[in-house]
Amino acid sequence: MAGVLVLGASLAMVLTMGGPRPVDVRRVDLAPAPPGELSATHTTTIGIHQSTTAVLAPPPPPPPAQQVATGTATSADPPPGPPQVTTTPAAPGRPSAPPTRPRPDHCDRNYATDGGCVPWLLPLGVRQACEWLREHGLTRIEVRGRDRHRLDPDRDGIACEPDEDRPRRGRGRS
Repeated sequence: MAGVLVLGASLAMVLTMGGPRPVDVRRVDLAPAPPGELSATHTTTIGIHQSTTAVLAPPPPPPPAQQVATGTATSADPPPGPPQVTTTPAAPGRPSAPPTRPRPDHCDRNYATDGGCVPWLLPLGVRQACEWLREHGLTRIEVRGRDRHRLDPDRDGIACEPDEDRPRRGRGRS
């Protein structure tokens, strides 16, 4: 029993004395929201470990070898000039691809939108997903895979159609 206590105390000392300290890392991404609003995502605590191995720099390249001529030179070769760089133009009629803008992380790739993205996880408390997505600037959403958020109840491939998210009246009411 005493051995376990000594082992526990020494382990606690090792962990608290001079060891790596946890660092709180927070990542803030722009949400599909009006400009200026930020959304904080996951918070993770990670430990930082210092390397115990020495980092060796690669050796410098050897100097170029000098050649010594032993005879008499009758004609000298001109020193070599800078290397020639040639470029070939793109084939005519084949436009270069437009630059692509990377999409934010945490997007559900089953939905194609006209701008932002449908998040993989909707915020807590959102009861009307389509209304929330419209408030954040998404006006046209196509379902290209599994409709995990159930945004397309009639399964025609177009999510959040204006007549789909209205409250439905119960039977027997006018």
